[in-house]
Amino acid sequence: MPRSLVFTIAFCAACAGESTPSDAGSDGGSDAGTDAGAIGEGVDPSTLDLAPDPSGEWLAGDLHVHATGASNDTGGDSLPADIAATARARGLFFVVLTDHSNSTGSDVTTTDEDPALFNMGPEFPYWDRAAELSVAGEFLMIDGNEVSPVAPGEMPSEPTGHVGCVPADLETFDRSGAFTDRPRGTVTGGEALEQARDRGCFTVLNHPYGVSWTSFDWTSFDYDAVEVWNGTAGFDAADQQGHDAWRCDLLQGRSVTAIGASDNHRVFHEPPGEVLNPALGWPRTYVYAAERTWPAIVEAMRAGRTAIGEGGSFVTLDGYAEDGALGGSHWVRVRGAVSADSRASRVTLTRATACEDRREAERAPVDLTEEVLFERTVDPGAEFDWAIRVDGAPGVYTGAIAGVRGHYGALSGAVLVE
Repeated sequence: MPRSLVFTIAFCAACAGESTPSDAGSDGGSDAGTDAGAIGEGVDPSTLDLAPDPSGEWLAGDLHVHATGASNDTGGDSLPADIAATARARGLFFVVLTDHSNSTGSDVTTTDEDPALFNMGPEFPYWDRAAELSVAGEFLMIDGNEVSPVAPGEMPSEPTGHVGCVPADLETFDRSGAFTDRPRGTVTGGEALEQARDRGCFTVLNHPYGVSWTSFDWTSFDYDAVEVWNGTAGFDAADQQGHDAWRCDLLQGRSVTAIGASDNHRVFHEPPGEVLNPALGWPRTYVYAAERTWPAIVEAMRAGRTAIGEGGSFVTLDGYAEDGALGGSHWVRVRGAVSADSRASRVTLTRATACEDRREAERAPVDLTEEVLFERTVDPGAEFDWAIRVDGAPGVYTGAIAGVRGHYGALSGAVLVE
């Protein structure tokens, strides 16, 4: 199964499991009937002969977290043990420490850059401590990195990009030496991405839009995932641009996974956090894994079996062909829950069909052509489960929960019909 959860028309259930984080399975405010329904109508999935869910479960994690002693901008109160305790209290199964690469992170006493530290490391100072804080089958902490080149100037106006390095194979991962990210203006985002891939990282474009000096420069498209929701301000316009870029990648045939992460720097801030102080696990990435192991989690991420949400909000999609053949009518199953801390929220099923990609030439957001196929309002605390009849037209199908002021929303992975 490819990384982006890609299917042809003749697909069956592949992403959601029998138990979701909310055990979603009830109607949740739907007035769906029990007949086959028209195009765009939601019906009760139990009235249909849908393929069973595969074996596995949704595991929640945060793939972008900073720790005191490795990143120099954490306020001094985010040690790995505190991160682990907070993560477990908030229901996370895994956390990846992605502290800034050496030249911004080695000197923990200052935010000023010291040329004497350039390209010296160490890059993974909490590797052993993360292993000590992990408990097989209960909680995993992984020590990764955020490769952080930057353009010239004190407040650069040109993008370069931050690349999340998530170690893929803990047994063979290369921790030797430092990432080259300085001097300023000498390393592109694409070169940072290449370094991470060469090490054996599952690579993530962290916050590809937004603040100029941390935005990606689109000098490479050879990444595994896009952080389509970064926790610094709730889901905002920059996150929407990242979400559009990810769907544009899928439309162009790239195998790319969507993830969301908090970018937490100060672990003791309570949810939903503040603009510059996101709460740990807000948002979180749910991964549908066959086992409670790191190899199974990485495999699931590569296959695109992910969903993103805040609080108790969660939405996922599965695609089914009515008769297994090309053409005719087909079904997309939308299920999940709206957080009890939210308000009545709109749940949508959207299909993106084309994009004008201006990233490489203009470093500009993509222009996406999309349409809403289904929408329904769901009460806070309610679960939902609908099968939506679609016409089987090609495109990237995604689900979303709108949330409240950028928080308590959710995004699904993709069903791609080719």
